[in-house]
Amino acid sequence: MIKTLRKKFIFFAMASVTVLLVTLLLSIYGFTWILFDRQENKVLEMLVNSNGVFLKPNQKDLPQYHLPPELDIMRSIHFFTVTADRDGQIISCDLNQIRFVTDAEAREIAKKVLEKSSSSGRIDCYKYRVKKTDENQIIYFLDLTREQLTLRTVVLTSSILAVISWAAAFVFSFFFSANFVHPIMSGLEKQKQFITNAGHEIKTPLAVIQSNNDAMMLIHGENKYNRNIKAQVNRLGELTSNLLMQARLDEEAELVKEHINISELAGEVIQPFKDSAEIQGISVKSSITPDIIFSTNRQAFTQLLTVLMDNAVKYTTEKGNIFFSLSQESKSVTIIEENNCDPEMNVTQEYLFERFYRADSARTHNEQRSGYGIGLSVARSICESLGGELSACYPKKGMIRFTAKF
Repeated sequence: MIKTLRKKFIFFAMASVTVLLVTLLLSIYGFTWILFDRQENKVLEMLVNSNGVFLKPNQKDLPQYHLPPELDIMRSIHFFTVTADRDGQIISCDLNQIRFVTDAEAREIAKKVLEKSSSSGRIDCYKYRVKKTDENQIIYFLDLTREQLTLRTVVLTSSILAVISWAAAFVFSFFFSANFVHPIMSGLEKQKQFITNAGHEIKTPLAVIQSNNDAMMLIHGENKYNRNIKAQVNRLGELTSNLLMQARLDEEAELVKEHINISELAGEVIQPFKDSAEIQGISVKSSITPDIIFSTNRQAFTQLLTVLMDNAVKYTTEKGNIFFSLSQESKSVTIIEENNCDPEMNVTQEYLFERFYRADSARTHNEQRSGYGIGLSVARSICESLGGELSACYPKKGMIRFTAKF
């Protein structure tokens, strides 16, 4: 149990850290890209407005939008311009502010822009803007190589730091997970110990009550009070057995398995329930594939079948039907128990497997046709401990089906 809780704690802790780090990385990348994009648009606008000519601060004709701090930035950028006529024929290229672009390359890039017929955008590693004059159109290309390199550096650095942080969080979670789950485990262990001790302590007085009741029946004869006492003692005995089985399964002790003929075992288990159901006017039909040899724990498998059939007999409506099937397909074994139920029953399937949950919200008892709501929880635990899964569904109104697959 403690290993499982530690694994779950580490899994959820690292999942949270992963989501946090991924969100942080995407945020850093997104905000950095937005800031760069705004800066590029601003620089490109200044570039277009100044016609690509940057003046010194001491010159009288310095444009008002050229503030001194921005002038140094503008003089350090890489850009080139391509002039074309109104028909899209390239006239000239100005490559004075860039060294690694040839005239042919500039013309080729400009042709792509002219074909798009857009006034601004991105192409390759350049952001461009078209300025139209009376006779020509000038395309300004701003080189983004430096910004892209900076952005890649930011992303790479952030990713490395995120991986280091993730690894540190994993080491921390791994070594301190035991301390975190210890209080939970302590509470669970005390709960299981209490259930186990209480279960064993209850068995003795129940046996005494049962023996005294049997003696009174022999001496004074059977009456409704004797029958009620016997019925309630049997119900308490069943509850105690289920609680002890649940506590045992919660300890995750590995069940000893052996190859057994589960077809024969199923027939032996359901026969007594057939007799009991017939007395109550309930029809029980079964379809069991013969000679299915399966590796399982005999006691646990018997308990599973017992719980399913006992639950069916208790809660099948008057003059209803119960259908039980056991089949094998390839290496898969399937158990299906289907019975009539209250047509108004509309309980979420998962609630049926909660401990002490009963569809009867008033929690009333109707002689033998009632339980404590622990049986199906035990059945699911048994199924999971044997490597299977137990589910429930309503195939149609007034019908409930339990399916166990191994």
